[in-house]
Amino acid sequence: MENFIVVGRVTSTFGLNQELKVETYLPPKEWKGIKRIFFKKKGGDYVPFEVEKLKAHGKKWVVLKLKGVDSQEGAKKFIGAKIFLPQEDLPKRKEGEYYFFELEGLEVRSNSGEYLGRVSGVVEVKDNVYLEVNGGKVLIPFTKVFVLEVKPDEGYLVVADMLKELFDL
Repeated sequence: MENFIVVGRVTSTFGLNQELKVETYLPPKEWKGIKRIFFKKKGGDYVPFEVEKLKAHGKKWVVLKLKGVDSQEGAKKFIGAKIFLPQEDLPKRKEGEYYFFELEGLEVRSNSGEYLGRVSGVVEVKDNVYLEVNGGKVLIPFTKVFVLEVKPDEGYLVVADMLKELFDL
């Protein structure tokens, strides 16, 4: 069974060519080469659509045209829908780069080895990324100063000891 990951959300139609404006959760350049995307039906099944045309539109947007969607009315039906890709179709990350879903659920340990909690979510505010730990009770900036090691294959990450005090509040 394929593992699907949400990679964007349709926010509006774009122009007069039945194109869709998509808020992307990947850098727009990483959409290059994507030929097929999926939408999730209410029953839970994923439905593939062929991408006819795709272009970056600023830092957080792409504009795409789906094959077979040939009317403005048809395009409007996708507004608000999340876009998915099979996990194995995601672009490979460089060393030290991670998808948000790879960080969620990781155990958080201090540099001295103490268990502090689990990553319950990842939040992006402007150009900054924060790890929500223990249901959002603690936010940790995802920077090299605070997050010293990330070991997704081993199920944990290591944060600087100076952050331990945040967990005692």
